[in-house]
Amino acid sequence: MPKIQGSKNSEEPDIQKAFEEEIKKPYYQVDYLDNFKLPYDKLDVSAVIITYNRCPYKPRTLKENNNPLVWAIKTILLQKPSIKEIIIADDKSDDYTEAIVRKYQEYSRENNLTKIVYIKAKQRRGISAIRNIGAKQASGKYIMFIDDDCFIPPYTIFGAVYTFEELEKKGIKVGAVNIPTYNRSTSPSRALPKKEIGLLDFVKGIYKSNKDAFPEEYLNPEFNSQKFLNSELQILNPFQILNLNTTALISKNVFEQVGGFPEHLLRRMEDREFGCRINENGYSIYFQPDPKFHCAHGAYGLKIGKKFTGTDWFKKLDKTISLKKAMEICDNPQENTGARIDSEEYLYESILTFFCLVYDRNKKGAVKWIKKVYNEFVKQGQTGLFGNGNIPVPTESERRKIWIKSLNEGLKFIRQKEKNDIKKIDSAIKQFKEKSESSEKIINIMEGL
Repeated sequence: MPKIQGSKNSEEPDIQKAFEEEIKKPYYQVDYLDNFKLPYDKLDVSAVIITYNRCPYKPRTLKENNNPLVWAIKTILLQKPSIKEIIIADDKSDDYTEAIVRKYQEYSRENNLTKIVYIKAKQRRGISAIRNIGAKQASGKYIMFIDDDCFIPPYTIFGAVYTFEELEKKGIKVGAVNIPTYNRSTSPSRALPKKEIGLLDFVKGIYKSNKDAFPEEYLNPEFNSQKFLNSELQILNPFQILNLNTTALISKNVFEQVGGFPEHLLRRMEDREFGCRINENGYSIYFQPDPKFHCAHGAYGLKIGKKFTGTDWFKKLDKTISLKKAMEICDNPQENTGARIDSEEYLYESILTFFCLVYDRNKKGAVKWIKKVYNEFVKQGQTGLFGNGNIPVPTESERRKIWIKSLNEGLKFIRQKEKNDIKKIDSAIKQFKEKSESSEKIINIMEGL
């Protein structure tokens, strides 16, 4: 059992014991809702899976079930209640992806299961663009984004929809509901205070995901009266966060209002930028911490040496592959797959994209982020502030080069963006000098800014 990271005022042994006892409770088991009548016959949800080269093995062979995309498709087909459709947006894979998807399209039709839609880009588009392409094809009221190397238990999408709609009944303008994401595991790795989960602070220049943590407050017996969103189904209460990742349910209407995922950023932080847009348009993001609605993320192709932990629930439902075996497959280094890049590029892009994201909103916060990176990463060699403490650490001179390179490119990006913004403003001023502009035209000009 992993040790938890509690608050400084807590007595760690007592919290550790409470955490160990808490996650053993039966209502966190993935099949707990099997004996209840749920308030939906079908979920008005389009699941969007973006993929790139996650099918190295041919369909109808012994190794077919070693393809990560197969895991994602199968676990969505197992959802209770079933959902409206699965959309697979392929960023021009050159492996067996299309053949695998065609097989499951046929299988779903023959067995009257969830419809599978396949879209393949004619050229590489990148994470944000391919997500937007998939989402635009969605016909559901909600979009559930799932990575192509993930396992989600049967009630995960139900839990997200139920949470979303119960919050709306309370008068809350909800934009998205995040679910727990466990790294090569099916159980939370630790307990943390709620304020440490999904943290995004532009003033201090800090971001933390920690979606693998259990909220420490829920271990306190005095919190029991506030613990459940539904006491009969024993679904945990969600709480508001600012830092969104893409294992989330999002209203299709909100997705369209905020303009989808930003396509101008690099391969990191596009989900954080999207989350900021949700908040800035007056909607809230909530985290549903209930472990029975988790996502077991494989991080396929990234060698971190982490062994699988938790309950191997998928093997009981499907029999084709165990979660333990799947996570071992994920730990083999791969380059030409997903958004996989080498560790130095990951560190560079993490520094750069968060700097750009914060700079737009709080310049002092952006400087604080850069100072934090220098002190913790460059000087001390820590990589945990980028969300992954298992990354190989470069030498101090190499770390300093990465830091300077990210600053240089970030400032160039900001300069170009500000030049483009000034051009738009100059164009608006020029048009306002005309005497014949109508009120409608003025509004259109302002919307163009």
